[in-house]
Amino acid sequence: MTPPQPKRPTGATNELAKERNRAAAERTLASWIGNCLALIGFGMVFDQIYTELTVPFPMGLALSAGNIQALSLLFIGTGLLLLVLALAQHRLAVQGLEREEYVRLPINAMNRIVVAAVVLFGLISLVEILLL
Repeated sequence: MTPPQPKRPTGATNELAKERNRAAAERTLASWIGNCLALIGFGMVFDQIYTELTVPFPMGLALSAGNIQALSLLFIGTGLLLLVLALAQHRLAVQGLEREEYVRLPINAMNRIVVAAVVLFGLISLVEILLL
């Protein structure tokens, strides 16, 4: 006969730790939202900046309007993708906190996806800028 497993301690200390973890998850999500909105906003004004620069410097810019629009859409798409990933990661963290016996859910795969998306976006932007 196996001995019963001891119950995990529950009390004010554990509940306060859960609240701190929830607050940390909310702050992380707020930070991600700010960064994603900055990417989306930059993507929206990038085309307008290019248009305004072509008036005083018509021959000085080597980028075509189509490439600028593609780069703008890349910024907007990356911002939206990272926002979706941040929301999914936040939901996983909150689900882990809502469990009766708090066990942190593994989100390493989600972190790898987010990092891979940022690196891929950076490489595509670098290649696009260098080739144009």
